[in-house]
Amino acid sequence: MQTVQEQAKKMAIQFIRNEARNKTLTWHNRSLNMDHERKVYFVHNPKCMGTSLKNWLGLCTDDADHRFPTLVANKSLWETYTTVVVLRHPLDRFVSSYHYHCKSDYAGGYLIKYPDLKSWDMDTYFEKMRSTEPYCVAPQWKYTVHLNSERPPDFLLRIEDPVPELKRLAEHLGIQTAVPVLNQNRVLKRPPSRDLRAKLEDYYALDFQLFGY
Repeated sequence: MQTVQEQAKKMAIQFIRNEARNKTLTWHNRSLNMDHERKVYFVHNPKCMGTSLKNWLGLCTDDADHRFPTLVANKSLWETYTTVVVLRHPLDRFVSSYHYHCKSDYAGGYLIKYPDLKSWDMDTYFEKMRSTEPYCVAPQWKYTVHLNSERPPDFLLRIEDPVPELKRLAEHLGIQTAVPVLNQNRVLKRPPSRDLRAKLEDYYALDFQLFGY
C-alpha cells in the first residue's frame, strides 16, 4: 500500500508537470524568501504569519512569494540551505484567507483580477480560488516537499505551538531578537457551513493525515 507521502508526491509531480508548460520551467534560486549569505530559505505558506516571520528572519517583506519549493529552488539549494515552513490547522487557515481577501481592507492583486471579490461568500471563494489560483488556498503539504529531493524541511513549525521550534531556529541562526508571538488576531470569524466544511475536509485530507490535525 502506498504511503500518504508517496500519494502526495505523485499528486505534486503532476502539478509541477502542468506548471512546467512543455518543460520550459527553469530553476532561478531567486526569491524574496531567501538569504543567500546565511543560506536560509523560508517557504511562505499563505496565512501562516509569513510576513511577521520573514521580518524576524531579516528577509525582505516588500512582497509575497507563495510558490512551491520545487518552483523556486533547485535540489542543491533545498538540501544545503536552512529550510523553514510554518503550518496551520487547515480550516483555520482557509477561514483566515477568506476573511483577509473578502472581508478586510485588502486591495491587492486578487481584487484587481476579481473585482467582485468582496461580494463572494465562502463557498464561492473556495470554488473559484481552488480552480483558478494555484497558491491561494493550496493544501499545505505542497509547501513541505521538493520533488527532486527526499529531504524534508529543516524546521516545520505549527502556528498553534511555535515557540519550541522558533527557539531552536533562533539558536541555529544565531538570532538574538525576541522570538515573535504568532497568531495574535483573535477577531471572531464566521466558520464555514456544514456542507463547505465537508468539502474542505476532503480537499485538505492529506494535510490532516500528514500533519496530525
